[in-house]
Amino acid sequence: MNIALAAGLLAAGVLAGCKSDNNPTTNVDPSADVTLAAPPAGQGIQVVLGPFTVPAGTEVQRNFYQKLPTTEDIYVNKIEFKFNPGSHHFNVFKSDSVNLKDTIIDSFSALQWENWDMVGASQRSDYVWQLPPGVAIKLSAGEQMDFQTHYVNAGTQSTPSGRGKAIVNFWTIDKSQVTNTVGAIFSNNKTLDIQPHTSATYCKVVKTVDHDVMLLLMTGHFHSRGKTFTVGHWDGKKLKDTIYNSANWSDPPIVQYATPLLLRANDSIAYITTFENNTDTEIKFGPHVEVEEHANLFTFYYPGPAGSKAIYDFTGGFLMESHPI
Repeated sequence: MNIALAAGLLAAGVLAGCKSDNNPTTNVDPSADVTLAAPPAGQGIQVVLGPFTVPAGTEVQRNFYQKLPTTEDIYVNKIEFKFNPGSHHFNVFKSDSVNLKDTIIDSFSALQWENWDMVGASQRSDYVWQLPPGVAIKLSAGEQMDFQTHYVNAGTQSTPSGRGKAIVNFWTIDKSQVTNTVGAIFSNNKTLDIQPHTSATYCKVVKTVDHDVMLLLMTGHFHSRGKTFTVGHWDGKKLKDTIYNSANWSDPPIVQYATPLLLRANDSIAYITTFENNTDTEIKFGPHVEVEEHANLFTFYYPGPAGSKAIYDFTGGFLMESHPI
């Protein structure tokens, strides 16, 4: 559905931090919700999303569409994420072309990616992403943002308080200190089709970058059928090395390279994911943790495109091997 149409049909202009009519807050003691000190004046901004209910037996993906609360461009050198337990992910996007009233929409529909750029992402409920000196993410004055949080309170994960809440701090540096801006590559392997009682291994070769870059951060993302997630340089047939590895679907590693990792222009990296489907049901790619699977890779690097634009890589991918279990 078109985002602007959805906004008009599904929600009135409610501010992030206020309750939404289609999912009011619970009567649970708010002391159960996370808190986070905001940056001091002149050093950054804080955005608070929620609280909102996550009823037992459900998944809720909530998009908080709102303008960045700034009157001038900012350059972000550190991001702090903090959110209530139970969140499956918290993604932050910006747009230079979308213009919405402050609106909250519950939806699992994909964004119109050509209109949005990824700013940051975390599956970890308490995480700090510190960028190197001089490296920053540019956010324009009053920019349109989407703060997207996905909570699960069902079989594979739980939300103990029954409430979702997320906080993000953007710590800034002066423009005069910025030497490089950040780019993002968000990759999906949408070819997943895991047959019942089968182990299946898939490969996805990531879209290349046309200039030398330094990799800053990498994290993989799959659901509970996922067993291993490995990233490395690709020689056309296999991985030549390992630059990222995960065997923990609910709390995957977020690797910040202590020394940014050089990726040469047009060098290929790929990720290989193995899944085990012990059910009687075919499992395909999709956002719902309970019944679908993901094979997503988040990569951040510098120097990035002008305006911290994102690269989306949603095609390709193939089955390497499968066998009954």
